[in-house]
Amino acid sequence: MTYVAPATLPEVLSHLEFEEGLPADDPRYVDTLDARNSHDLFKHLSRKFGLWKDQVIAPTQKHLLFFGHLGSGKTTELRHYAKKFNDTGRFCTLEVNINAELDRSNCQFPDLLMAMARTLLADLQERGIVIGDAQLQPLHDWFRSTVQTRLSEHALNAEVKTGTEAQLSVPLLCKLFASVTTSFRTGATYRSEIRDDIRNSYGQLAEAFNNFLRFSEQSLKAASGIDRVLFVLDGTDKLRDDDSRRLFDTDVAQMLQVDALILYTAPLHLAYESNIGGRLDHFFLPMIKINERNGSECDTGRRALRDLLLRRADRKLFADDETLRTLIEHCGGHPRELLRLLKYCCEFADEGIDRAVAGKAIDALAGEYRRFLDPEDYALLVAKDADQQHGGNDERSKKLLYNLALLEYNGGSWQRSHPVVRTLEGYRRAQDAARRS
Repeated sequence: MTYVAPATLPEVLSHLEFEEGLPADDPRYVDTLDARNSHDLFKHLSRKFGLWKDQVIAPTQKHLLFFGHLGSGKTTELRHYAKKFNDTGRFCTLEVNINAELDRSNCQFPDLLMAMARTLLADLQERGIVIGDAQLQPLHDWFRSTVQTRLSEHALNAEVKTGTEAQLSVPLLCKLFASVTTSFRTGATYRSEIRDDIRNSYGQLAEAFNNFLRFSEQSLKAASGIDRVLFVLDGTDKLRDDDSRRLFDTDVAQMLQVDALILYTAPLHLAYESNIGGRLDHFFLPMIKINERNGSECDTGRRALRDLLLRRADRKLFADDETLRTLIEHCGGHPRELLRLLKYCCEFADEGIDRAVAGKAIDALAGEYRRFLDPEDYALLVAKDADQQHGGNDERSKKLLYNLALLEYNGGSWQRSHPVVRTLEGYRRAQDAARRS
């Protein structure tokens, strides 16, 4: 069936999801490789995980951070990369959606490992892979000795106690580990107790998980020729800042005890933490460029963003091409910011979207930035716009990257302030002050 973009303002508004990652076959997907100048991104990524043309020479473990601005399209791109890995027939790619599985406002590495174990078990169950008791027993023993008592104390459900005494099987372990991830998501009062128990026996868990993963990969190889399991942890870039730092810094020693191939999404500002970048491998999703560094327009990027916009709203809803151009100009090449502008347009418009409506949308989005920017922020943004060369990684710059007031292009070689910020009086005052000095 041919895809048709929503043709009325209420339809457009009702279908806008800012944290939605598009599946690989979604008709709204726009190929942005040219616009990001990232043709070799998948080849770069696949080689890090040991895929060389038709052979897999993968390391025992690889913990890889996928950096990019929040909302820049990492989840959507990851789903396409996951499909490409699966299509090779050599990888079983398992997505662990942190937003759905866990509480992203309070998340630590033991939570992620529990979710990974549950996801792997569920996939084996779906494939009908038979795993013997000898391979299941260590995970079952760890669960029974470490988690069962704590869950039983809080009387979560009788199923946990019954489950640890039932006949060992993949469905049983899947159910037990699901009970842990559910407790992490909903049981704030005892979550820390369970985490402490897991940390105290973490070495035993990591060893049991590693052995089970190796046997699972051997079983997948025998059944369908799959060489390795690749975990994609999506949503780890949206954790609270202190949780992000704990996960990618404090808990790295725990992370590296897990002999798995794991790809994590990570917020861009953490790429400037030397203690993080030096301990974990990483790569970047470049921003879509609407302008080159010298200020000239980047037609490829603008076309991609126009296409992205018109797959969310029918062209007839826009008064003219200049209205489309205005919205694209003020998103800075950031996909989610373009959709946020579209949302405001739908809320302000009576009939269609014209330049006056687009202007109101730009003012509304700029107002969101006005609320957290201070005079020193404006001064730094003006200075970076005057000299877009990379100027260091001070704390203020990292904060501005995190909240998108500062956008990064060409893999970090140059930066520029968000276009809507440049419409604010505070920016203009800082600009005037810089000219007088």
